[in-house]
Amino acid sequence: TVVLSKLIKRKRSVFGPPIGKHCLVFIDDMNMPAKEIYGAQPPLELLRMYFDHGYWFDLKDMNKIFVEDLFFVAAMGPAGGSRQEVYARFLRHFCLLSINLFPEPSMTKIYSTLLVEAMR
Repeated sequence: TVVLSKLIKRKRSVFGPPIGKHCLVFIDDMNMPAKEIYGAQPPLELLRMYFDHGYWFDLKDMNKIFVEDLFFVAAMGPAGGSRQEVYARFLRHFCLLSINLFPEPSMTKIYSTLLVEAMR
């Protein structure tokens, strides 16, 4: 519902941003939803359903809702602690990029440069 609230109704059961524009949805900490008793992560299952089939269901009248011109970008950390392992069947819909931790001198240089620029 959060995604649909930011989109306009283009025609019957089709939503999207204004014509000629694209919508980018950022999902932070994608591997945070807790697994249920059977090992599924319900919020990720809703996203996977959209990626696999191209629609969601309206909970009021059970009609299909199609969303156009929508792009997803996600971020997640390594599994462990409260972060869950995300299964490959869901991850196959994304292009995966991995960045190693920077050494301490590099982090100091990056943030000190940003602070100096912010003070100007």
